[in-house]
Amino acid sequence: MRKQQKILTVLLLVLLIISAGWIWLMMRPTHETTVSKRIVVTTNAQAQIFNKLDVPLVGVPTPGAQQSLPKKYRDLPQVGNHVAPNLEKIGQLKPDMVYLDAAIASDYQQKLDSEHIKYQQLKFNTLSDLQTTVTSLGKTYHREAAAKQLNHSLSLPQQHPKKRQNVLLLMGMPGGSFLVGTEHSYIGNLITQAGGHVVGSGSSPFVTMNAEQIAQSQPTVIITMAHAMPDSVFKNFDALFKQSTWQAVPAVKDGHVYRAKEPTFSMTANLNAPKAYQQIRTWLKK
Repeated sequence: MRKQQKILTVLLLVLLIISAGWIWLMMRPTHETTVSKRIVVTTNAQAQIFNKLDVPLVGVPTPGAQQSLPKKYRDLPQVGNHVAPNLEKIGQLKPDMVYLDAAIASDYQQKLDSEHIKYQQLKFNTLSDLQTTVTSLGKTYHREAAAKQLNHSLSLPQQHPKKRQNVLLLMGMPGGSFLVGTEHSYIGNLITQAGGHVVGSGSSPFVTMNAEQIAQSQPTVIITMAHAMPDSVFKNFDALFKQSTWQAVPAVKDGHVYRAKEPTFSMTANLNAPKAYQQIRTWLKK
């Protein structure tokens, strides 16, 4: 009788252990349930990162002329670009999460709130911001190893040349106007990392400087970018540099004026950072 009771007790303990194991398996957050969320991204840089982290999406941005989506996302519904996302189409996808560019998120928050669509801002102002975001997304979607590997590929060494070039970063806009980039801009940050000295000063990514202030800064390298309509913007820069005021600037006089074009270069940080960094290093060495 006692033997039977012992056997029953052991069996009961085994059943309790098995039951507890099943309950734990059912309740723990799993990889599958996390990535099954309906996620929409609104910039190409975001799409590239989610691809590297192997996170499924239900909506992607409409790529620009110089951009392309990762292969596995190309047949997904496109929701416009980050400057003008199609909020109606985003709503139709019934997303659990929409990721916005932090620089312009305020333009769409009210509409998304009214539609009860959950969103989050991703900050890509500098390479450091990008790496912080990658780490955060890796934790959110249980892709810590992939995030660590991706951030390792984005780690760029700080260069310390004996002589630092004075670099003028110009961001042109259609119509002929331009702003001067500082070290707080994405490309300005890469210039500093590559060993250059960015002549634009201030706490904002881009500031205004007149021709006299620029001439006084004596830039030995000029890097031009286009905010939009690159053909028109670069043509305007060519005409600008022919003016007498600019002809006296060392970078113009010595022919060290370069064009930073998409997709290698962009306004915000992305996975092309290592390639952009190497190109800047080549320009500074010249």
